[in-house]
Amino acid sequence: MSGHHSQRVPSVLFVGQSKSEIGKIITDVTNIGCNAEGVPETQSWPIDCKYYTATINIKTGTLQTIPAAKDLVEALVVLFDPKNESSLGALFAYADQLKTRKPDVCLAVCDNFEGALESYENIVQFCNEYKFELVELSPKPETIASEESANEETVRYESKEEYGATRVLNALLANPWTGMKRKKWTPGKKPGQEEAEAEPEKENSEAKPKDSEAEALANSCADQMATVFNKPAFSQSSGPAPSASAAPMEGGMDDLLTKLKQLKAKTANLSDNDRKKYAERVAQSFAEAMGVDD
Repeated sequence: MSGHHSQRVPSVLFVGQSKSEIGKIITDVTNIGCNAEGVPETQSWPIDCKYYTATINIKTGTLQTIPAAKDLVEALVVLFDPKNESSLGALFAYADQLKTRKPDVCLAVCDNFEGALESYENIVQFCNEYKFELVELSPKPETIASEESANEETVRYESKEEYGATRVLNALLANPWTGMKRKKWTPGKKPGQEEAEAEPEKENSEAKPKDSEAEALANSCADQMATVFNKPAFSQSSGPAPSASAAPMEGGMDDLLTKLKQLKAKTANLSDNDRKKYAERVAQSFAEAMGVDD
């Protein structure tokens, strides 16, 4: 052996029945230009976000393409048309085949439910059962909160962060990708605090987090928390029981709890100072999501 080590590159797999629709969602989410004739089977996607950098492979396929272990598929975007019986049947069959090899991030993406053969509530129930998040790209106006519709039962979304290509992108960025490189993070400081703490920081460099996987999990938990706690269903502290619109939030909460458990296990053998750093990261995101300034 020559000592050569090849780094496996994680992938996000986009599948659907239409090449043009796959190309459009890839373009909208990643800004990588695609067209119906030029949708690649594999395309590199460099990610540079607030918390990390990573290189991801974008893979494409049909609703018969099952992720292979060698491809290191960590996220899946399934495009379907709720107005088309064939598309719905393909989605149901595809999800059933994935039971033993399902990535952590699974998104079921459609345009909207106007004229759909299956109701939104039925598809939400299906997604909950198979651990998918349902994303509408262009939801009907009455499902988006506005001054006129703020109290209507039809509202599912409080902001544009919760639907469309923006939601798909945020869900993908929240994944702790294999091989990701964490950016340096420090807690927010009040004016004058940075200078006062500069010297102790130099003397106490061992207090900085050292475990890159734990840091990635902490940032992923923070992103997931911001998403979950900003869902409109969570903010209903009183009133009638949550409707089907609460289901995507519940799926997000399950993911969040799983990641928090992983973070706890990952930091069990670290120092108190290191664990405190990770706890501060998650607590800060919780405070921001709940509207607490300090």
